[in-house]
Amino acid sequence: MAAGVAIDSLLDMEQLFDGIELEKITTSMTINATASTLLCMYIALAKRQGASLKNISGTIQNDILKEYAARGTYIYPPKPSMRIITDIFEYCSNEVPKWNTISVSGYHIREAGANAVQELAFTLADGKAYLQAAIAKKLDINIFAKRISFFFNAHNNLLEEVAKFRAARRMWAKITKDLGATDPRAMMLRFHTQTGVQH
Repeated sequence: MAAGVAIDSLLDMEQLFDGIELEKITTSMTINATASTLLCMYIALAKRQGASLKNISGTIQNDILKEYAARGTYIYPPKPSMRIITDIFEYCSNEVPKWNTISVSGYHIREAGANAVQELAFTLADGKAYLQAAIAKKLDINIFAKRISFFFNAHNNLLEEVAKFRAARRMWAKITKDLGATDPRAMMLRFHTQTGVQH
């Protein structure tokens, strides 16, 4: 075990959230290749607690393309991986509408050696690929795109980082609009950051 908490069963999930009502919190899980499994266990626990799935909220990272590009911790080939991701989009859109189904991660790409421009380029390209895969599955971009978030790095060159975030916001709005989004909330770029060490 290199990092995180070992969750191998529903019992582990119950112990982890002992005394915590899932309907009253939001949970962010940095999990990718096994995101669907962990989400299933989280939903099963919510049901055991008697929670309404319409009310539970949180985020799974679920960014498989980044695993190929930057980390190497993928399990399945790309095509089945994309199928799992779009299945999660579809299921959560219908059953768990407050769940953020993917957090497209530039952070790991930056940590793998990319500069700010490369981080933005690879991250938005991954995000666009997820949009296209979901659209090909006949999902409504105005619904599923509202639950996409981003995870960028923030290095110490302040002006460059500000420019990166401003460019990301405008570029993502254009990408989603070009792919058919009409709801402004589906065009929004939602993100959180984590600081890194400038090398």
